Amino acid sequence: MQGMRSRSLLVLIPFLVALLLASETSASGEVLRPVGVSLAKAALYQPRADKSWTCLDGSRSIPFTQINDDYCDCPDGSDEPGTSACAQGKFHCLNKGHQPIDIPSSQVQDGICDCCDGSDESQLVACPNTCQELGAAAAVQRRNEAELFKKGAERRQELITRGKQMRAERESRRLELDQRLKEQELLRTEKEQLKQNAEAFETEAIDAFKEQHRELDTDTAKAEEEPKEMRKEASLSFIEYDTNTDGFVEVTELMVDMVLDKDRNGVVTKEEARYFLDERDRVDIDAFITLSWPRIKPLKMLAEGLFQPPTPEDSTGDAAQQTEATPEKINPTSPHLNDEQADLAGDDDIEADEEGDEDQYDDEEPDVGVGEATPDVEDAKPPVYDPETQRLIQQANEARNALEEVERSIREIEHEVKEIDEQNGKDYGPNEEWAVLDGQCYTFEDREYVYTLCPFDRTSQKSRSGGAETTLGRWEQWIGQPKKYSQQKYANGAACWNGPSRSAIINIKCSLEPKITAVSEPNRCEYYFEFETPAACDSEAFQAETDNLHDEL
Repeated sequence: MQGMRSRSLLVLIPFLVALLLASETSASGEVLRPVGVSLAKAALYQPRADKSWTCLDGSRSIPFTQINDDYCDCPDGSDEPGTSACAQGKFHCLNKGHQPIDIPSSQVQDGICDCCDGSDESQLVACPNTCQELGAAAAVQRRNEAELFKKGAERRQELITRGKQMRAERESRRLELDQRLKEQELLRTEKEQLKQNAEAFETEAIDAFKEQHRELDTDTAKAEEEPKEMRKEASLSFIEYDTNTDGFVEVTELMVDMVLDKDRNGVVTKEEARYFLDERDRVDIDAFITLSWPRIKPLKMLAEGLFQPPTPEDSTGDAAQQTEATPEKINPTSPHLNDEQADLAGDDDIEADEEGDEDQYDDEEPDVGVGEATPDVEDAKPPVYDPETQRLIQQANEARNALEEVERSIREIEHEVKEIDEQNGKDYGPNEEWAVLDGQCYTFEDREYVYTLCPFDRTSQKSRSGGAETTLGRWEQWIGQPKKYSQQKYANGAACWNGPSRSAIINIKCSLEPKITAVSEPNRCEYYFEFETPAACDSEAFQAETDNLHDEL
């Protein structure tokens, strides 16, 4: 295997020197570890008695001298923590006086100083050690943050107290609603039975009432219908007679109707016409209906063959005379008629057909326009029940109303229970510190838009020039890594034009007052909110993080 390696002595020298330096510094009390290895992992880089070492993934054992020899022997790259030989490796910057960091192995010996102590580069690259200056600036920042967290923690505690109180109130209310729901469901069963009984009595009483009044109602309906029908017929005849459409029927307008020739002399005289107008020269429609039509209608019916005057059965002569007096209907197709008679007969048939057609549609209602009332049609009136039937109907109505009231109460309870369960299902933090933010909304304006964040509900965007609000996402979950409560995700917003649905990530930091400090759209339809709130001021977690940092330093 040694023959397969191609190593340059010039390349090995710096790393052997670094390894020796690491060994020499162990005399000062530090744990022996190769370059690029953190103090936390130092115990993993100790040789066995036979001077061998096992890769951290356990895949193979190699001589300890092959660590940091600029050749990747282990599949996981763990044998080269201080070189760039392994692509997936990590180099640990000690950065004494500042914060230690890990950088990709590819940045080792690339001519760029990535570690503030310059340990990622060889002596060939002059990297100034800036860790003390950076550490001092970071210390000032940490002190400011510590003071902020200390003050914010007091307000966070208020949020925790209120959040726990809200949860206790919801749970108490939930138990109360459960009890009320059970009571209302029992009451509903009772009201349903009362309603069924009341409706049974109601139906029986109404059926009996209808049976008793069916014949009377039929007679009454007929009696009420006759005046309506008569008025309708009279109105149509008035329109036919009023040829000059001045709203009056005059003597001269009746004189042209031979049906009104009472004495059958072939002429409707002025006296005959005035008789039908109640001895007046003209009448309006109301007078025509009440005075004229009762006199005209019998003659109309007689002419149409709908009415025959009574004839004595024992007087054959009179019957014969009556038969002779009744004009015989002329058949226009008869071979015994001349052309003039046939034309007159044809005209009579046409008029009779027209009159017959008119009669056929007499009982049809005239067309009315939208919003117009149908003429002479009264609104149907409810029947007037006897006192006992009315009492049973009233009882049934009260039973139906009582059941509806109970069912409405049940729906309201179930809706409130659903809202409480949804709130209890949300993650408001380990101490309910985020609960108070639910139901609140915060806005941020830039040059173009007004952004809104309603924690645990939605995020939105609206143009400052007006227009509809666009949903950027609805509450989904916490996604912070490694600190869970440092990021929120809002998804399934309005769809972008020819693109995905909008979504938003909320980056959360500690602050004394809740507010949005910035909004950006680094990717199309993906928005980032910078949000600050006292709920994020967890001073204990901040102190633990600070202590860990001091341990590493």
